[in-house]
Amino acid sequence: MKKIFFLLAALSAVLFSCSKTPVIKSTESDADKIYQEGVFYLEKGDLTNAENRFMKVISDFSYSKYEPFATVALGKTYYKKEEYMSAITVFETFLKRHPNHESAPEALLFKAHSYLAQKPSDFFLLPNPAERDISVVETAVMLYREYLEKYPEDKNIEEGKKKLEEAEGILIEKDLRIAEFYAKRKKCAGVFLRLQHIEGNFKVTADKNLKRIEELNKKCPPKPKEEYFKIENKEEKTETSDEGTENKNDE
Repeated sequence: MKKIFFLLAALSAVLFSCSKTPVIKSTESDADKIYQEGVFYLEKGDLTNAENRFMKVISDFSYSKYEPFATVALGKTYYKKEEYMSAITVFETFLKRHPNHESAPEALLFKAHSYLAQKPSDFFLLPNPAERDISVVETAVMLYREYLEKYPEDKNIEEGKKKLEEAEGILIEKDLRIAEFYAKRKKCAGVFLRLQHIEGNFKVTADKNLKRIEELNKKCPPKPKEEYFKIENKEEKTETSDEGTENKNDE
């Protein structure tokens, strides 16, 4: 948490390490040289040195043309370090300051990646995964859709489409499991609402999910929603009446 506050406050302090400095030739300036060193370390997986280089560009050369590139690269460094909230903070700061920069598509895409990476790792393994908080996935879906709409010609567009499909698949799975839960209890209003949500928000392409939807429609044939809720209300009144009778008998 302190690291996030630190990034929001300045994105400026840095510990500059000179160990194993790569030889960078044909640079235009010190900012260029330090930025290229950071890229070198990032590609090699030396994330600590990469972070230090990018932070130095941001703090010491804040008005240079390399600062925006260093900021995005810093966010990617945090993403690779699995420090996702720090990465999100950096990308949000960049997008506010440089909304029209050439690196804006990459910043938005990696912001979405940073949310999706926080999905519950055991989502598909838990007995009741539908109860897990997957709001980070919902945010990721929103950001991927924004990216695809704003930058349809971006070089990473296929990656964005693939990740959106992955994120939507998690939300579809949640809706289907909840619908199946209601179907077992013959609560067709609940089934109806979940299938309506899927239909209105996602494009289902997986054969297994299409079959599951078909089975749910067999158990709860489509009807006008008003009819479903009349049935549901009647069932609830019956259950309440039965509970009241039981309580009186107990007395």
